Amino acid sequence: MTRRVAIDDVARHNQRMWDRLAAAGIPYTRPQGTPPKTRAAKRRFLDPNDRLAGMPLDGQRVLALAGGGGWHPVLFAELGADTTVLDISARQLKTVRELARSRDAKVRVVQGDMRDLSGFADGSFDIVWHSHSIVFVPDAHRVIGEVGRVLAPGGVYRASTMHPVTLRMYGTWNGTGWGFTQSYFEDGAVPFEDATWEFDDVKVDAPTLEYGHRISDLINACAAAGLVVDGFWETTPGEISTKVPLRALSRERLIAERDDPEAGSDDALERYLPAFIEWRARKLSPGGSGSGTSTAERSRKASGTRRGGSRTSPRQRPSR
Repeated sequence: MTRRVAIDDVARHNQRMWDRLAAAGIPYTRPQGTPPKTRAAKRRFLDPNDRLAGMPLDGQRVLALAGGGGWHPVLFAELGADTTVLDISARQLKTVRELARSRDAKVRVVQGDMRDLSGFADGSFDIVWHSHSIVFVPDAHRVIGEVGRVLAPGGVYRASTMHPVTLRMYGTWNGTGWGFTQSYFEDGAVPFEDATWEFDDVKVDAPTLEYGHRISDLINACAAAGLVVDGFWETTPGEISTKVPLRALSRERLIAERDDPEAGSDDALERYLPAFIEWRARKLSPGGSGSGTSTAERSRKASGTRRGGSRTSPRQRPSR
């Protein structure tokens, strides 16, 4: 019998590492900040770069993919969406469950690997919101293929992950410049000499397996899954507004405010190269045209709102 993707060695390992990080309270693994009270302000907190511009959330079916531990699924629910969160870490899901209960928000919680969405029928969701986790699987095309299947025609996939070039350069400073830990064309996990995740006074040894997926592979995977990419951004923490970041880290805020990072540090590297990539794609309607039929387009026409935002508010990777 073929084993399910959800129990392969990479999934087993990273599941243990994320449970370890969650137990230590690393900021990635818990909600950061306090959302505002009004609906409009909550939406800005959730989507500060307006990637879902013009789309009403009330009544939308949303999947927060690998979205345990933070505000995303809870805020989608509070804004009227029929919300499901899937994550591989039971600890991360427990955090979401307790957070939702404390705010009287209804969120469906499912444990599983992002590469295996077989528990969901075709066309189950109108929005898939996927922040900074595809880096933890070697086969991103499987994730995106599943997203394409579970999205309804006209549905929107918004995702973000580590920049594949910058990821391969962390920790390589030699006194005069940076090098590469791995060729851009290699597919294996990016090697790191130091597996310590460090934030303020918390240090955790958690050697997660991380993969720097090539941009072309991600875009082509979207195309193969019937998704049309209509937005792509490269960003770095120094460009980020610190007013409304979702699951923002104290280190990220420090980077945004620091004018002179230590020479050779990850912070300094991110002044030269973007730390993250982010993209938005929509599911083609039957027949492949998608012309004027997407949920986002219908909503945008009805509201007169344009898609906007050139800055992002992603999660920052740990100092290595």
